[in-house]
Amino acid sequence: MMYTKKIFLFVLVLSFLVVGTVLSFAVKSALAGEPAQLITLKGESGTISPESVKVKLGTTVVWYNSGPGPVKIEFTTKIGIACSAPVNFYADMFGHYETTPIPVGGTASICFIGEGEYEYTVKRVVKKGTAEPIEVGSKGKIISVK
Repeated sequence: MMYTKKIFLFVLVLSFLVVGTVLSFAVKSALAGEPAQLITLKGESGTISPESVKVKLGTTVVWYNSGPGPVKIEFTTKIGIACSAPVNFYADMFGHYETTPIPVGGTASICFIGEGEYEYTVKRVVKKGTAEPIEVGSKGKIISVK
């Protein structure tokens, strides 16, 4: 009787592992088809490339910080609800999103499900020479359409 229970538990655990593995591959395949748009944040001046992006609903926008230091992104326009879990973004209770500091080489992303124009500011603290660090900022825009 004890031997039968052990076999049953082994088969049950093995079944869960197989189903979990199959489901994880299915989810990865589905996510690979999501549209994405890359925006690069570069230079001490906080250059955004491209500054304005037009995307279709359901597109994930990814910001890549190419340096030279951490940056923060803050949306000045209310986004509301995003279609998947934003990466390195958090929202206040009014639907305005901003990031935690994004290190050099780091990314942040958010998916847009509402039509509209969403303006944001990128802020970077830079130190020039022996002067005190200063905050520089650039503005960008995401235009989300059907």
